[in-house]
Amino acid sequence: MGDFDLVGITPAATVQATGMDTGPVLLMIRNAVAGIGEGDVLEVTGGDDGLADDIGGWCRLNGCEVVASLDGGVDRTWLLRKGPTAPAWEQPDWGISLPRRDGRRIDLRDWFEGRAGDVPDVAPTYYGFVPRGAVAEPGMPAYPFTLNTKADVWADNIAGLYEQAKSQQWNASEDIPWDRLEPLPEPVERAVCQIMTFLAENEYAALYIPAKFLPRINARFVEPVLFLATIINDEARHIEVFTKRALANGGGLQYSAAMTEWSLQSLLLQEDYFKSSFLLHVLGEGTFLDLLAFIEHHAPDPVTAEIVRRARLDEGRHVAYGIAHVRQQLRHDPTRVEELVASAEERSAVLQATTGVNPPVLEALTILGGGGSSPEQRRRGGGAVRDLHRSMDDYRIRRMLQVGLDLPTAQKISQLHTPNFM
Repeated sequence: MGDFDLVGITPAATVQATGMDTGPVLLMIRNAVAGIGEGDVLEVTGGDDGLADDIGGWCRLNGCEVVASLDGGVDRTWLLRKGPTAPAWEQPDWGISLPRRDGRRIDLRDWFEGRAGDVPDVAPTYYGFVPRGAVAEPGMPAYPFTLNTKADVWADNIAGLYEQAKSQQWNASEDIPWDRLEPLPEPVERAVCQIMTFLAENEYAALYIPAKFLPRINARFVEPVLFLATIINDEARHIEVFTKRALANGGGLQYSAAMTEWSLQSLLLQEDYFKSSFLLHVLGEGTFLDLLAFIEHHAPDPVTAEIVRRARLDEGRHVAYGIAHVRQQLRHDPTRVEELVASAEERSAVLQATTGVNPPVLEALTILGGGGSSPEQRRRGGGAVRDLHRSMDDYRIRRMLQVGLDLPTAQKISQLHTPNFM
């Protein structure tokens, strides 16, 4: 701070903050300021480095002035003068009713009314977990949100996808016809168990990645937060049901390749939400849709078919969000296409040293595609797997065209995509 004339200043109250975290100290300061008069001075002694960063902002929000900041070596002391007026509370909404669908339902799509419906383009961090639309008392603490703009996380279809996610939830214990699972020839059962092992392994990544980003999203953007919570729930259910299928019919969990783990780690380490959404939801889970469709088509039993059918419906919502989110970002800033190309190139470079396609998974898909392990069945299955790879490439390109990439860029990124599928 600058030079101050401190002669004659006698604090009306003192807050001792030594050894305390910033949050409780700011609350103590607030209570102490409420108990002194206009123009009186509060002395604050001690506090961690966070308090030094936050006390000025707190004073601006609460009508106080930092008279002095004195460094005493061990502890720092602040002198705060209470201003003439405290910031006034805003007025909450009243008298706004939401419409009823079919005369009875209220969807998430219907709550964009009044203050609650005012989604900011940029959200401050000091509202914390105050529900959007509620009136916040001045002087709230800042939260460590890092995704603070609407463009960071929004998609125009977000409210509708959330409604779909609620209506299409299912139970991996009760909604799968486990009683219809009959013994299969050993090579076929092993193939199913290997594929289920692989699917579950990939779904761990699809669970952990949105869970990592969720606490970074500013709570002003509650709709994406709620939808990501449904994704996490979906993936937890997928891990459960794929694992159960591997164990349920006398087989067991099979092999995991280093290629798979390197590929999934490269997804998990991506710290940019825009790039992560593209790599996971558009490319990874998009390709997973095609894989699940292949498994459903060639499933040797009704239980396996029903499991992947339900999982595919869930994954379709995740892909729909990714496409809409990335498309919206690129409309806002078309130059970000370069970031998507770079992220695919970086991931491809990381995975170049690995062994390529997971051999046990490739063999399992071949047996599944051919209906067995005889030479003729393997030949037929090999053709089906080659067709699968061609269709994966075709649909990846189509999804990238949907987000706004041109054809050469989409083709380039598709060629760079990991042979791990996800």
